[in-house]
Amino acid sequence: MVERPTSSPRPSSDVKPAVSNVKSSTTLARSSTIAISEQALAVVEAQRMRGMMTSFAVSSVVVALIVVMVGGDRQAQKIHAIALVGSAVVSGGLAILFRNPRRYYPRLAVNVLYSQIFVLLSGFYFWGIFSTYGALVPVSIYIAAGTATRTETIAGVTILVTAQTAFGLATVLGWIESRGLVEPVVGRTGLFTQIVAIVLIQAITIGSALAGRAARKDAAEALDSHNQVLLELARREAQLAEAHEDARAAREAGLGGVGRFTDQTIDDLVLGEVLGRGAMGEIYAAHRVGHETPLAVKILAPHLLRDQSARDRFLRESAIVSALRSPHVVRVLAVSPPEAPLPYIVMERLEGTDLAQQLKEQPVRTLAEIEEIAVHVAAGLEAAHTAGVIHRDLKPSNIFATGEGSARIWKLLDFGASKWRDGEGTLTQDAIVGTPGYMAPEQALGRPVDQRSDVYALGVILYRLLTGVPPVLPGEVPAMLQEVSYRMPIQPSKRASVSPQIEAVLAVALAKAPVHRFATAAELAAAFRQAVAGRLEVAIARRAAFVLADAPWGAWTTGRR
Repeated sequence: MVERPTSSPRPSSDVKPAVSNVKSSTTLARSSTIAISEQALAVVEAQRMRGMMTSFAVSSVVVALIVVMVGGDRQAQKIHAIALVGSAVVSGGLAILFRNPRRYYPRLAVNVLYSQIFVLLSGFYFWGIFSTYGALVPVSIYIAAGTATRTETIAGVTILVTAQTAFGLATVLGWIESRGLVEPVVGRTGLFTQIVAIVLIQAITIGSALAGRAARKDAAEALDSHNQVLLELARREAQLAEAHEDARAAREAGLGGVGRFTDQTIDDLVLGEVLGRGAMGEIYAAHRVGHETPLAVKILAPHLLRDQSARDRFLRESAIVSALRSPHVVRVLAVSPPEAPLPYIVMERLEGTDLAQQLKEQPVRTLAEIEEIAVHVAAGLEAAHTAGVIHRDLKPSNIFATGEGSARIWKLLDFGASKWRDGEGTLTQDAIVGTPGYMAPEQALGRPVDQRSDVYALGVILYRLLTGVPPVLPGEVPAMLQEVSYRMPIQPSKRASVSPQIEAVLAVALAKAPVHRFATAAELAAAFRQAVAGRLEVAIARRAAFVLADAPWGAWTTGRR
């Protein structure tokens, strides 16, 4: 329950994201590593496809000119020339479109590749089924299979092989008249040999498709292995950054050791070592005279004893925590009388570890445990919100686990940054408070907060538990506040195995505009449970789609909320 108020400058409410500056910061660079690798791969893919389309366009024009010059059967010539001109126009248009990688659409490119089937068949009709023109078929199929999905590959190859086989057999059997420029020598190439040649051509086509699929699989596995390495590095960097932040906070708080009131008795409370220090007060291990029950006593910091406003704020915290009745909120046992010369709050002393400590040992938690944390924390927040209290500093170090197994209970700690709902007073004199990486956008911008700000913080914690990486890494406070305010986190499924339904829940919880989030913590916890079970309501999925349409994962928002 150590207070860690933030003394960062208050950003203007109309600040726009300074992308050129923020994107060069260590925080953003590390948090975007995996997304950048996939974006780079997408750019390479777009460039490769653009080159291919350019090649199609140029070769189609060249071949069309050759077809016109070499003569041959007029009907076959006309059909092939029309197909080549159409290919040149479409391929050339896509080559221009794909100059901008953001306009690269894999599905469109694949459909164009398979439209080349008609061009290839018209080429067989004009050049002949045994001409060297057939070499273009396996090359095109190899490229297409390396880009298309498995279903698209099977469909395309099936259509092409069936059409080529049918056309070839119908030609050699004499069912249709052969109009090709290249024909087998009559008398030297028997019917059986021609049929075998047709079958071999199709075998080569199928083999090219399989090779293309294998290359695609190898590339996907290489990317997955690459991303796993980057993810592990990102998690370790996140842990290191958080460890530095914890060490700094511990130095400032002076955790452990002897305090000014150690070994003294206040009323019937015997004070022991200091458990923590903050700007507002000190927390001591304690017990009552004649009793061994361990307690925790928070005392107003000595240098604030003569500060009436500080005393009032401390007493307001006493009123806040005393008003909460929930097994998921640290229990207040007693508070000092208003006229007491040394204000204090007596609380249960918890045995266990906080979530921050557990994350150091295991960055990613199981779905069952995450669901348990979500439900328990939401219950604690609901108790606070029902009492008219907004926590404003929800983070892993303020979530404490007591008990083991089925008896484990997660409790909320440290309401030192809390405020009454509806503007009925605040413990921090309306300054920006909280931990930058876990505060809501409106909180970072110095705007009014309500229970949805705590909902956002719970969403950040769930993201952290699922991926092993916080949405915003600890770093320079101004850059962190700007990223919190204007940038959606990297898509969770790019950092860990997160289902689309859970991802949808996170999208709503982390919406930049409070109006788009879950209204209550209980609503978030219920949606998360549905998503874990694979039964998320359609309405929530639609809300997520709406949020992401306005601000996609990893994108900067306009700030107009």
